[in-house]
Amino acid sequence: MRRWFVFCLITVSVLLAGARVGAVAQNQPAKTRLLYFSSFAEIMQQDDEPGLAELAGAIHAESDKNPNTFFVNGGASFGPSVFGAMDNGAHMVDILNAISPSVMAIGKREFSYGFDNFILNALSANFPLVTSNLVDASTGGAIDATYQTYVLEGGPILVGVIALTSANSILEYGADQARLKDIDKATREASALLREEGVDAVILLADTDYDDLGSYRADGIVDVIFYAHNFDNPQSLDAQGKLLSEGALDGKIIAVDLWLEQSPDGTAALRSSAELLDLQDYAPATEVAAIVSDYRARLAQLLGPGIAEVTTDFDTFRANIRSRENPFANLVTDALRAQVNADVMILNSGSIRGNIAYPAGHQISRGDIQRELPFGNKTALLLVTGSDILESLEHGVDCGIRGDGCFTHVSNLMVEYDSSRPRGSRVVNAKIGGQAIDPDSSYRLAVSDFMAGGNDGFTVLKDAERLYDAGTNRLIWNVVAEYVEQLGTISLRTEGRMVDVAKPDNTGL
Repeated sequence: MRRWFVFCLITVSVLLAGARVGAVAQNQPAKTRLLYFSSFAEIMQQDDEPGLAELAGAIHAESDKNPNTFFVNGGASFGPSVFGAMDNGAHMVDILNAISPSVMAIGKREFSYGFDNFILNALSANFPLVTSNLVDASTGGAIDATYQTYVLEGGPILVGVIALTSANSILEYGADQARLKDIDKATREASALLREEGVDAVILLADTDYDDLGSYRADGIVDVIFYAHNFDNPQSLDAQGKLLSEGALDGKIIAVDLWLEQSPDGTAALRSSAELLDLQDYAPATEVAAIVSDYRARLAQLLGPGIAEVTTDFDTFRANIRSRENPFANLVTDALRAQVNADVMILNSGSIRGNIAYPAGHQISRGDIQRELPFGNKTALLLVTGSDILESLEHGVDCGIRGDGCFTHVSNLMVEYDSSRPRGSRVVNAKIGGQAIDPDSSYRLAVSDFMAGGNDGFTVLKDAERLYDAGTNRLIWNVVAEYVEQLGTISLRTEGRMVDVAKPDNTGL
């Protein structure tokens, strides 16, 4: 009898304890978890670096912990990339379809392969793509296969989504079939619409190169701002005043929890918390790893082994490429000028994207070159005046001072400029083949077809006469790879092609 009494007492105690735990659990507000990631368009990672398979693994693991979890992709995900120059980003849609974002913002890099290819990719996506400020230029309405706002349903918190796309989608990436709405007007109108639909929270996905949009959060227009994680952005998150600076480029997922806190008067206030999740802490998702592995195997077959030996150290770091003469850029411009027998070649620095250091002795491959030149651009041959060339150089120098991708690299040109002088008067000396440029003379100028379209600020080239050559129908990266293979060895150095006379060492900006 005593044992039975003790057993019953223990059982009742356990049940009461369980009831207390259940009561505590019931008193905890239900939370919606947002997992945010952006700016990751490349399947070619170093072997020890986590990638898209680990991202999928993280989403699975976090969703197992909280079924009310949504993966929010901040965009800059369709390109540019090594494989993208071959399939216009279609493989990324394939991979993202397997990962299944709950929503994806449209960033400027979604237009890496042109507006029409973006539409094809959007039509192939099984997830919603959103831009609230970029509209169809002909109709003024939503671009085909996209949304202007979106609502994440199914969790305890109803979340409305606004996405802002950079003006550079048109200025730099040539999405001319679209036009931009005023950011302030677009944001306020979208927020008002979502609030009327009864959402509990409004999140803003911003790919705006970097505009501080904190006033919208402070004024209650939006509750959380996710910034596409680009180089030099000071913030990646503003969650009700909590700021973070790390993100995808650091191998981090931003996790934000949202819940409603009830007050004694019966009203509810939105609350949030945020943390960073390290990609390397998660096992890769098997199905996504298999897809990525398949694409990488195809690339290995296409791009092959080394084609030339590097005999000097050089790098393609973003800060160097976009501000001063660069040895690899010299190689690229020489190859493209030779391809079409031009008098001079000018290339925007944003065409070169590797951001890698190459040591002497490296066997450079077609894959290396494709990684450096990931866009599907071709060479254009134009007939221009010396005045057009000087105007293009002035624009390029101005871009270099800002560290923008419209800084120019050149072949058969020697340019001296003074960065201390006023804008528009910085080029003090420019020679083609050792002869001063004659503003009134005509020259055969090689540029990328992207620049020839007037993009990246090179508007002076848009109406130039097009000359046609057998080489103008070939992809730039293929031309450079062939040029390098013919050389066999490459010894790269700067040669004083772009010299800032305002700098003591005359090495550039």
